[in-house]
Amino acid sequence: MEKKDYKHGKFTLATTEFNFKDYCREDYEEWCEMNNVEPGDEDDFYDWCREESQMSFEDDLANIEYCKEYQVPVVISGHLGLWWGKPEIEPIRMESVHDAIWKCIEGMDIVEIEWNDGEIIVFAGHHDGTNVFTINALSAKGQSKECPTCDKENIKRLPYLYAI
Repeated sequence: MEKKDYKHGKFTLATTEFNFKDYCREDYEEWCEMNNVEPGDEDDFYDWCREESQMSFEDDLANIEYCKEYQVPVVISGHLGLWWGKPEIEPIRMESVHDAIWKCIEGMDIVEIEWNDGEIIVFAGHHDGTNVFTINALSAKGQSKECPTCDKENIKRLPYLYAI
């Protein structure tokens, strides 16, 4: 069996979208039996899928919040997806990955958070389009700057959350 490389690549950390491959009717029926609930129709099943997906998203954000390696100063860069264009944002310093993610997703409808070769990429969908943000850990040099940038000397890699 080939060993998975968790130092490089792209992995989903959290998402508000559910994939039907992740849930099946049998799991729903088992959940109903364990909770003394009568299984419902397709709409009830879809509601259960959404609830399970939301709980998974909240659990993933809690994992990010309490991960020691993610309790570091970071900088957010990226662009807004608006109907009239994609303006770049000014880099914003935050004190942790979790705080940065919440800054990016506040008020958004659909969220996907990825780890991509040491960066956190946040896709935050809303009625106009999708905002795309990159979260990078600040190096010692980057932390000392009043207005951090995403230049290579100012950032460092974050480890993949589930391979620490």
